[in-house]
Amino acid sequence: MERKEVILASGDEHLDEFIKDDLEKGERAKVVAKVTTRRTLINKVNESAPQIVIIGEDLIGESENKEDSDEEWEAVIEEIRRFSYNLRIVFICDRRIDDIFLTKLTTYNITDIFHEGKLPEGYINQILGEPSYKYIEKFRGKIESVSQTLKEKKREEEEKQAETIIQKGAIPQEGKVVEVEVPVYQQLIVKPKLFVFSSGIKGSGSSTIAKMFAEYLANLQLQVGILESPYAESTWFEQINGEMHTDESWKSWHELIHSEQEIVKGMSINLEGVTYIVQNPKTELKKWDLMKSAYLVGYARQIPILIYDLSNGITEEHEKLILRQADRIFISTQFDPARIKASQHRVVRYLFDQKLNEKVILLCNHSNDSLEKKYNKDLKEAYHVSESPFHFPHLEEVKLALMDGKSVWKYLDEEEVEGLYAIFSEMAKLALGKELFEKLQPKRKRKLLSFLKK
Repeated sequence: MERKEVILASGDEHLDEFIKDDLEKGERAKVVAKVTTRRTLINKVNESAPQIVIIGEDLIGESENKEDSDEEWEAVIEEIRRFSYNLRIVFICDRRIDDIFLTKLTTYNITDIFHEGKLPEGYINQILGEPSYKYIEKFRGKIESVSQTLKEKKREEEEKQAETIIQKGAIPQEGKVVEVEVPVYQQLIVKPKLFVFSSGIKGSGSSTIAKMFAEYLANLQLQVGILESPYAESTWFEQINGEMHTDESWKSWHELIHSEQEIVKGMSINLEGVTYIVQNPKTELKKWDLMKSAYLVGYARQIPILIYDLSNGITEEHEKLILRQADRIFISTQFDPARIKASQHRVVRYLFDQKLNEKVILLCNHSNDSLEKKYNKDLKEAYHVSESPFHFPHLEEVKLALMDGKSVWKYLDEEEVEGLYAIFSEMAKLALGKELFEKLQPKRKRKLLSFLKK
């Protein structure tokens, strides 16, 4: 019979020697190494690939208290498990049978736990025999609580990783996959921004305003992109008349990430100086998760000014990470008291719970001077925002533009352009910062003509 190779790491030199003698008496096992610290244990397991590791909880680590020590042990065991899930791990400690840490150990496929501070009679036969659930059944009384704790820990770790990707961006294998370029001057002075647009009331026009704002920013020679939330109902492809700008080979970034394919050039749609990263309405995004969202946004951060449209999903749990990372959150609403009262409380409470109020800018659609004068203060107080809302007039041209899948700006006369331009200028000043905004401003005459000529 082949002798099983064992690493000893009890943290007690005399105990190690005692166990070694017992193991090697019957020539059923062979001690290949003894380690004295948790750090060297990981390296030695990797080097030696033993069948059994015998660990003592007092093995020297880097933690200074019991709670940190337990977390360190979990990290060490997780690292060891990366080398082999079937490695037999024996854990020696002095703890109560109902200690939740012992329950956690059982979730790492550890079937030998000696918890009374001593080695039980017949321990050699146990650890050299077949592993058995009966040895750990007594420690699994709190398994539901532990499972929930582990799930929460995993989710927290995943959120941190996703947050880093969203914040710093990610580079696809192909490298730069966004075709539109901007002058070097703008690249130097413009810090990346993430703006989120959402409807506080369904149908209040956040997507339309987002599109017009993106086109306005593009007119300032900024590189701007609109990213459609993977959780929202697919509407942007139709809104930009996507069929006219794609062929049968086109795949959305969403479906490429969903099917774990590489993002490549040519899959974004460029119109009016704006890069659109939209869903393919023919593809259903089943089982979308946080990390897929992180990489979708992370890749899109190649675009310095990124507008993320989450449609009506501002209170959705899976969008909170995006909201947390956003530089500004634009929420559209309108003057319909019944609908505002029905939805406002839920939205406001969510903004408070997530501590997002200071980022919020309200956009009041289908407004006029009379409504603004009468309700502006009340609306600002209702949403607990510091900035005054921006008011947009009702424009019939919006419907025509949406039906044609074209820019609203093309349907407006000069007076309407003038009025909207003033509103978007104030929005941009607030979103980009006054200093940057003034550096980007073209001459007044040229900026209006550039819209009208499109």
